[in-house]
Amino acid sequence: MKIEQGVVIGMIAVALMAANPGISASIPDATGVPTQIVVTLRPAPCSSQAANLEAGDVTVLQGKTPAPVLSLQRLAGDMADMQLFVFLDDSTRSSSLSIQLPELKTFLESLPAATEVAVGYMRNGTFTLAEAFTPDHQKAASALRLPAAIPGENGSPYFALSDLVKHWPSKQPTGRRAVLMLTDGVDRYYSAAVMDDPYVDAAIRDTLKQGVMVYSIYLRGAGLDGRSAWATTVAQSRLSEVSQETGGYAYFQGFTDPVTISPFLNDFQDRLDNQYQVTIEALNEKGVQPVKLRTEVPGLKIEGPTHIYVR
Repeated sequence: MKIEQGVVIGMIAVALMAANPGISASIPDATGVPTQIVVTLRPAPCSSQAANLEAGDVTVLQGKTPAPVLSLQRLAGDMADMQLFVFLDDSTRSSSLSIQLPELKTFLESLPAATEVAVGYMRNGTFTLAEAFTPDHQKAASALRLPAAIPGENGSPYFALSDLVKHWPSKQPTGRRAVLMLTDGVDRYYSAAVMDDPYVDAAIRDTLKQGVMVYSIYLRGAGLDGRSAWATTVAQSRLSEVSQETGGYAYFQGFTDPVTISPFLNDFQDRLDNQYQVTIEALNEKGVQPVKLRTEVPGLKIEGPTHIYVR
């Protein structure tokens, strides 16, 4: 199966403050506090180059200004902990998700022990919790069900995403937070006639601020929304934008449902398995700021967030 939509991955984590160690998206106010960025380092196609890098092999740019890189650490072993929220759209067609549920359950049950999983559904622009974060992956998998398949039931996946990250259902500290959304990406609260969507922008800002990277798999929704090629293009573009800005990845198979999501899930796990923490000197700018990541090591690809949130 061909994965057609490529977007950058990664997410902004930050130096954790003692008063709130679970938040990993924003940069502390204190000057001189290092900033941490989670990136993915993988061999490029047809390359066997190992990702054994040192701090000097990675460059981080804020605008045109290099930010000094202090360290580079692989997120494995004692640093492998993360929280994954599986976020299903309750307006997805039952037939779109039914053949994928066994694959999704198998994926959750195979996750590493260091990953806690929660399950929830998008409904009326909010999130509903089906299973709280748990290290029991079978318990999380058992919370999966078919969607209600009511057209427009989710309202907007971007409203629901904002609601989720603002009310993240865990206060436990963790090095990484991620959301895997299964949705058609259609925003019923805003026109599909234009690409720019202020609610998407708000969801991106909220997600960056709360330290969550967003991945998505496109599945068709119930009803007439998203049936036209243009509406689907706009919806998929919005999903891509959220993933690109927050440091995730969006998976599509054209304008139709994938025959199987297993290749997507395998790629998703591979990305999580090859993530590194880049620590750079503190930045002074406030709010959402653009960043670029580079490596000159031959045969290696570095993927990371395009923006960070600076408090």
